[in-house]
Amino acid sequence: MNTEAILHKKQDLLSRRERLLGKLEAARENLSKIDERLREKGIDPESLEDEINRLRSENEAQKAKLTQALELAESVIEKIESRVRG
Repeated sequence: MNTEAILHKKQDLLSRRERLLGKLEAARENLSKIDERLREKGIDPESLEDEINRLRSENEAQKAKLTQALELAESVIEKIESRVRG
C-alpha cells in the first residue's frame, strides 16, 4: 500500500469512527430520555426488569381471574338454558 492509499484509509477510518461516535451519543441521549420518562411514571430504570416481571405476573393473575369469571358466567348461562329448554 502506498503512502497516499494509507492516508486515504486513515481518513476513511477516522470518518467512520466519527459517524459511530455520533450514533453512540444519539443512543445515549435516547436512553437518557427513556430513563427520564420511566422516572416520570414512577419506575426506576435500574429495576426495569423487576417491574416487567411484576407486570407479567399481574397480567397472568388478571387473566386467571377473568377466565374464572367467564367459566362461572358460562355455567350460569348453561343452567338457565337447560331450564328454558326443559
